Amino acid sequence: MRLRLWLNVGVFGVLLAWCFSAVSSAQDEVERRRQAEAFVLPTWEGKILKSSDLKGQVIMLEFFQTWCPDCQKAAPEIERMYEQYKKRGFTVVGISHDKEGAKVVGPYVKKYHLTYPVVIGDLSIAVSYTGITPAKPSFRIPFVVLIDRKGFIAGQFEEGKDKEATDPKLLEALIKKLL
Repeated sequence: MRLRLWLNVGVFGVLLAWCFSAVSSAQDEVERRRQAEAFVLPTWEGKILKSSDLKGQVIMLEFFQTWCPDCQKAAPEIERMYEQYKKRGFTVVGISHDKEGAKVVGPYVKKYHLTYPVVIGDLSIAVSYTGITPAKPSFRIPFVVLIDRKGFIAGQFEEGKDKEATDPKLLEALIKKLL
């Protein structure tokens, strides 16, 4: 009788621990899905782009600089994806971190025939999305962030660490899943 009672208590304890573990895993998953930070940034043309204007869309933020060979190589592919999927609720926001600002971004946009919005980035958006800190004051470009329709970060990809940052086919597969 005592053995049966101990076995029942043991089984109950294991089940209880498993339930708490499952709840904890679900909470961890929700915590890992970070809400995208709001931003208001000037475009290279002097207009203002607000992230709130993009609500409900799948968004690709592409952090770049005009001198970057990988960014130059990616620009036509990103434009192609934008044109192909924009009617399905996909948009791209190019975020330049060139010190010279619109002076160098304008010619870049024209050279690559970019029709998606391109803004002049600042420190706040870099901190919000790339994870730079005083201890890690830089990030590698291109740096790509995907945001789902509900405004959660669905992926972050840094050159040199993540193949998606420089492989348009991998990136496009992820975009298709979000659409």
